[in-house]
Amino acid sequence: MRLDFFKNNWTRYYKRTFLLSFFIISLLCTVDQTLSNPLFFSKIESFSVFMFILSTIFFASIFCGLVSIIFLFLLSIIQ
Repeated sequence: MRLDFFKNNWTRYYKRTFLLSFFIISLLCTVDQTLSNPLFFSKIESFSVFMFILSTIFFASIFCGLVSIIFLFLLSIIQ
């Protein structure tokens, strides 16, 4: 059990996962908006839809960061 590994690396691990997931989901949204029938997000036609999609991307990135923290904690317990 190496909890010092978790204590030293959790902020860096969270930031990396948050930024990577934010970039990937934003790229997915951009490609999805170029299609005539979007697959994952609604077509941006108003400011309220834009804000909803932006908040969805942001909260999905937060969720991915939290999942990575849980994974890092499990790895530090296993080692």
